[in-house]
Amino acid sequence: MLPDDIPAVHELEVRLFPVDAWPLQMFWDELVQPETRRYLVAEAPDGIVGYAGLMCVEPIADIQTIAVVPEYEGRGIGTALLTDLIAEGRRRGAADILLEVRADNPRAQQLYVRFGFEQIHVRKRYYRDGVDALIMRLQLEDVLTVHQDIVHEETVHQNSGHQEITHEETAGRTGATAPTEADQT
Repeated sequence: MLPDDIPAVHELEVRLFPVDAWPLQMFWDELVQPETRRYLVAEAPDGIVGYAGLMCVEPIADIQTIAVVPEYEGRGIGTALLTDLIAEGRRRGAADILLEVRADNPRAQQLYVRFGFEQIHVRKRYYRDGVDALIMRLQLEDVLTVHQDIVHEETVHQNSGHQEITHEETAGRTGATAPTEADQT
């Protein structure tokens, strides 16, 4: 994510999380801390379709946000963003990665479980609309073992500071796919 991306990301934030949207300034504040933060965007021909961010202060990394527009769900974008955040946590020396997920968001919960996250706590009425937050943790010591079993249907390309994610056609869920950076570490 670059500073020029912030207005479009914030517009998506308000659209996707109308009750709990981050204020615009929060994105600016996060981007100016590269020593402890990494923020990504996923782009399609029609613009930014997803974004994600990680804060890492050893030995803990925390996924601050991850979102994909509904029109692009199911195309591997969330998987690609999460893969990159986990790899970044590993690069920065984190032992664990934490995140909060809405208790009423089973799709996101299933993604995290596929990556080896486990629920460790519930924060009652955490969100402004009263929904609980599930606190989930991924212990990185075994993350490569878990991660290698996940079939990647996308390739992440570096494009002038952005993450561009393109979908690859695969035959079923067992075909060979291109390794991601996390697979190579």
